[in-house]
Amino acid sequence: MPETTDITAAGISVDELNTKIEAVLAEMNADQGDPMIKALQDDIALRSYHVEGLVNEAAQCFPSRTVLPARMSRFPLKYLGFLHRFILRFYEVLFREQRTVNLALIKALRESMAVNRQLNEQVRRGQHKLAEVLRDMQTRAAAQQAMVDRLESELRELRDRG
Repeated sequence: MPETTDITAAGISVDELNTKIEAVLAEMNADQGDPMIKALQDDIALRSYHVEGLVNEAAQCFPSRTVLPARMSRFPLKYLGFLHRFILRFYEVLFREQRTVNLALIKALRESMAVNRQLNEQVRRGQHKLAEVLRDMQTRAAAQQAMVDRLESELRELRDRG
């Protein structure tokens, strides 16, 4: 059986199609104005900025120590510079692996956040594209219905003449 592009031959009337499209478009428009969805989008943005702040804070703590904490700058250690250097070198060696892990986690979080922002933008663009496609389908269905109506009236005229 040859494939047909006529929606009325497929068992769907133009009015049914228009009704369904209008319902989907109305739901999409209602979603855009819905305060709950707006609050959710704002919450996602706020959480993203919060996570970015935490990642930046972690990145600031990443470099190895160059100065001992203030509590270690007391009397006996205060005057022994070689001991300060030894303790700093010991810290560097002791926590080198941890700093490597932390750097990898910071990079992974930043990459994850970039992907998250990109996906959110693609979802937004997809929703707008879907709305455009639905409007285009509605316009085409109306044009097809007008064409069918015109052809039916011409067919009636030809029958009346003949």
